[in-house]
Amino acid sequence: MQSFTPRLFIVVGNPASGKDELISAVNILGSLHAEIVPKHTDRYWRPGDDAEMICKWIPNSKDGFPQFIHNKEFDLKGCDVTYTNYNARYGIKTDAIWDKLQTGISQVLVVSNKKALNKLRNIFGHLAVILYVYSQITREEYLEKERVKEEKKLKEDANYKSDPNYLKQRAENFDMSWKLYEDNFMLFDHVFIYADKEEDLFDQIFRLFRAYEKGMIT
Repeated sequence: MQSFTPRLFIVVGNPASGKDELISAVNILGSLHAEIVPKHTDRYWRPGDDAEMICKWIPNSKDGFPQFIHNKEFDLKGCDVTYTNYNARYGIKTDAIWDKLQTGISQVLVVSNKKALNKLRNIFGHLAVILYVYSQITREEYLEKERVKEEKKLKEDANYKSDPNYLKQRAENFDMSWKLYEDNFMLFDHVFIYADKEEDLFDQIFRLFRAYEKGMIT
């Protein structure tokens, strides 16, 4: 008999705050503890999106020439929670989250938008657990890392589509999630610290899952 109540863990954080590493940690831990909630977005696929993003345009190589095609799984119109970040639309299907929760599997969702957070909190009530991931990385350090990654992607991946405005938008809104946390800190249940050590982040999320599973946090 199930002895704990599955939760929807909602992750908020600035660029390079550790959100991607947190997703990796959840995937490594496996569905024994939680699964990542996919989001629909009308932007092009980018390396690193993996299964978390259902992009409108995805890469497809035909006759040796890379191109982007429409993703048949993309269904932004079918999402009941939608929001805009960095000039791209994102959507979440809460029915799919409920289905997973009812089977006993906690869910992890990355969202850094106040309107979407409030709507998710209203829909899922106490089942929604909102986390803020904090990192000391500066805007300048982030931009330098992204420039290096961009150069590497362009050289190694023929399917990679460079978006000159994407990095500019993220730089201009680098502190967006921090402002969200600062202005609405009562909305958040937990804070994680990411200090460039993935094992520490893995440990934090594992301990949090276990605390809810064992009833140490209700």
